[in-house]
Amino acid sequence: MKNLPPYKTQYCPLIGGIDAESAQLTLKPGSVIGALNYESSALEGYSRIGGFERFDGRPRPSDATYKVFQSETGFSGVSVGQTVIGFTSIASGKVLALRGANQIVVSRITGTFEYGEVLTVLGIPVGALTQDASDVTGHDENTFLKMAEDDYRADIAAVPGSGPMRGIAVLGGYVFAWRDNAGGTACDIHRSSPTGWTPVSLFKELAFTAGSGTAPAEGSAITKIGVTATVKRVVLQTGTWAAGTAAGRFIVDAVSGGSFSAGAFTAGVTATCSGAETQITLLPGGRLDHAVYNFTGLAGNQRIYGADGVNKGFEFDGAVYIPITTGMAADAPIHCVAHRNHLFFSFAGSVQHSGIGLPYQWTVVSGAGEIAAGDTITGFQVLAGDSSGGALMVLTLTRTWVLYGSSSANWQFSVFANDVGAQRWSVQSLGRVLVFDTLGVATVQQSQSFGNFDRLPLSARIQKLIVNRTVLASTVNRALKRMRIFFSTGDSLSLTPVGDSVAFMPFSYGKTVYATVDAVMNGEQRNFFGSTDGYVYEADRGRGFDGEEIFAYLKMAFNHAKSPMERKRFRRVDLETTTESACRLSVLGEYSLGSPEVGLTDTTEVSRDGLGAYYDLTNYEQSFYDTPRYGVNRVRLDGVGTDLSVSVVNRAANEMPHTLQSVSTVFTLRRLEK
Repeated sequence: MKNLPPYKTQYCPLIGGIDAESAQLTLKPGSVIGALNYESSALEGYSRIGGFERFDGRPRPSDATYKVFQSETGFSGVSVGQTVIGFTSIASGKVLALRGANQIVVSRITGTFEYGEVLTVLGIPVGALTQDASDVTGHDENTFLKMAEDDYRADIAAVPGSGPMRGIAVLGGYVFAWRDNAGGTACDIHRSSPTGWTPVSLFKELAFTAGSGTAPAEGSAITKIGVTATVKRVVLQTGTWAAGTAAGRFIVDAVSGGSFSAGAFTAGVTATCSGAETQITLLPGGRLDHAVYNFTGLAGNQRIYGADGVNKGFEFDGAVYIPITTGMAADAPIHCVAHRNHLFFSFAGSVQHSGIGLPYQWTVVSGAGEIAAGDTITGFQVLAGDSSGGALMVLTLTRTWVLYGSSSANWQFSVFANDVGAQRWSVQSLGRVLVFDTLGVATVQQSQSFGNFDRLPLSARIQKLIVNRTVLASTVNRALKRMRIFFSTGDSLSLTPVGDSVAFMPFSYGKTVYATVDAVMNGEQRNFFGSTDGYVYEADRGRGFDGEEIFAYLKMAFNHAKSPMERKRFRRVDLETTTESACRLSVLGEYSLGSPEVGLTDTTEVSRDGLGAYYDLTNYEQSFYDTPRYGVNRVRLDGVGTDLSVSVVNRAANEMPHTLQSVSTVFTLRRLEK
């Protein structure tokens, strides 16, 4: 018997991200040359991107559950969408699907159904509940959970108003959304709640001078000749109450008895009223930049500080909105950050900061000041760990500065880079500062020079993918250790730090992302974004893109097994995968750098139903054995070439993410390529 060539194997961890620039034969096995909607893991592998779902504070679609009720005698007279009620328990649930004559799929369950009780619809018996048949697995489970998600999704509304989302912020377990009103004449703020978006009332301002003694307490009444109001907040801008020189504004509500007029208050406070109260309103068309900070040091006193480029900067605690007056002629700051217990605003080429611990006070006496940057500022970023205990990066489109020191007494404003800056909305911190500038993606990290920082370019292997891109938004998911950049073209880029490098992968939500925020709520990392349709979405939730299909593909680099001139017969690839639910993958083999003379391996469908399966190329309808959710999908090949590229395609609206961790190739050597 003639000796057969020995089988050879090669194991490749999937890591490195996309490389769109390097020569094909130089690419490392495990990198990819084409991809959409896969992201690089911080550890190893490529994960299909998480879904997203609309949000307004009501129960999240992805938290929806279902039960499968079984009746031995069958159900009759029940339809999808109806509510079934237990005759004895009075528990209720909504019918999502009929599963044959003996089973119904039910969601929105309240109470506890009892075995043996009769279920009714509109008071009419439809069958006796004899068993819970909810031990559904695989693709059926995906289908029923998707049905439950869709049912909950229908309840969730867009933020009232018109145009794109102007901003999103999180405070105290609530999500706040800024959007222009229906007529586009003003901007409104809405708060998430168990019943959906709730409008936030903006109160009135009442200016005062010559305040002495004690400031009125929040919730107390102040009066002037029969006109009364409730004090919501005291905004001290200059002077002190002790010296009788306090001046600023009261934020007031429940004004009754007419309007205030100039002159001394007659009850509730010793001060002089400057004139009538004015309603706080917000101009439309802004774009929120904000920070959450506690200037008091007391627990529970975190507040939102923000700027939007068209209104005054502000403080907001979730209930009381306070415009902040800086004294600038055009008092409409663009960017905002809290640093060294100062509040910082940007105004075109100028940086303004408040007094230390005094976000309402912007006079030199209070410690406030101005720093000239000489160019339009595009963002701030706090740098931790320098010699002075923290520095502030001030970015413009064409240059970058770093502010050292702790106050106006010792600020040092140093040029970091004269020819490199950052686009607006592109600056994020993920263990290191990441920016998108005129040269691509770069990181800023501490240098060996004491107290200084270096800029290191990162995106040399993807330049053709990002040329001439304009950033609309960016965000980080700290739990997943990823940054995402959203471009005006609708395409997006995922960045995952891996060691000293960064792995890049392209993705697309199919929506224009216009505002983002990341926050920890009740110990859970959560990411929200807004779009032009007025919805707030939560990222990395759900099974699809707001219920719609996710199309994802991955094309691995051509692997020549360290022998690019030697032909090989490729016999099998083993895909190591981890799945969060049942999933279907289509696998394709391509040979010899895609030579048309060699051709393609027919697509093989690999179905993992929570146990997984082994499929043969020529008969992939037949399942040979089951494997666990964490396991290996073996795909038979029969192709000859010098190298092999494996493509994986996933298309689904009801699947949770999966991760492709490694690929092992089985092949035999043939001859040298002529």
